[in-house]
Amino acid sequence: MAPTEILDLWTLMKILLVEDSRLLRERLRGLIGTIPMASLVAETDNADEARRLLDLHQPDVAVIDLRLRSGSGLSLLGHARASHPAMTLIVLTNLAQAEYRAKCIELGAHYFFDKSKGIAAFTRLLADLSRLPASASTAMR
Repeated sequence: MAPTEILDLWTLMKILLVEDSRLLRERLRGLIGTIPMASLVAETDNADEARRLLDLHQPDVAVIDLRLRSGSGLSLLGHARASHPAMTLIVLTNLAQAEYRAKCIELGAHYFFDKSKGIAAFTRLLADLSRLPASASTAMR
């Protein structure tokens, strides 16, 4: 494999953040900014704008809250899974009850984190995902 082909395997992991809280978006933006191979390509607080941004940016990862300013994170999960099957879907929510987790997994979420207890684990996951070569992370999904 030529050196340029090896470099092409390692690309920035593009992340879309869908969160209704401006303060939490700012905090998550800062956390994502500490991950060397990750890039926050867009953020929004509502489902309609998120659908548009998914299509526009084709992110590798979407981080989705269930409660949004308008629309539903659950409906967004269904849309993302159907229209972007290779995308990694992460739910980060305060609605951490078992029935929400089960519904999110059913709709295609790969990971589910409770905002009040799981921010550190969420950040570690993003760092781990960003270290994978693009071809490996796609094959894992």
